[in-house]
Amino acid sequence: MQTNPSRRRKINSKILKVEEYPKTGKVIHISCDRMSPISPDNMIKLWTEQHIKLSPPATIDLIKATEKIIEFQFPNDFKAFYLTLDGFADWDWTKKMFSIWPLTRIVEEYHNESNKSFIVFADYLINSHHIGFVKGQKGVFKNSGVIPELIAETFLEALFLINSDADILY
Repeated sequence: MQTNPSRRRKINSKILKVEEYPKTGKVIHISCDRMSPISPDNMIKLWTEQHIKLSPPATIDLIKATEKIIEFQFPNDFKAFYLTLDGFADWDWTKKMFSIWPLTRIVEEYHNESNKSFIVFADYLINSHHIGFVKGQKGVFKNSGVIPELIAETFLEALFLINSDADILY
């Protein structure tokens, strides 16, 4: 299967390159400048090698139930990823202190938040700031204050930024 021409996006003077299949939009890999490409499977392998505790895959029923509770439809790349891995277990985090949340924590934190338009799936430095979706808008945002800031076009791009410790996250 041929890929679409790569899309490129400049983030903090780095070029983010995403290759995807034309009809499905399934991401083949993401790369940035001099960094090597990374696939979702390689992200999981990297986290496993870093001894991050990973949750087992979510079910489609759990994803649908979560969407109903939070009144938000997750993007397809998010759903596909969570069918492979339901975030980090036991509030674990990367060596740079980013935590990818399981669906149960997404729902729990959603109920505790006053701003129901921001759907968090990750945090930095034990809730110093959040990474997530804004209802009614495309892309992934960081929220460290009042106004969420766009950091990535897709969920997988956001994971790539987390794994590459991109400046835009801070």
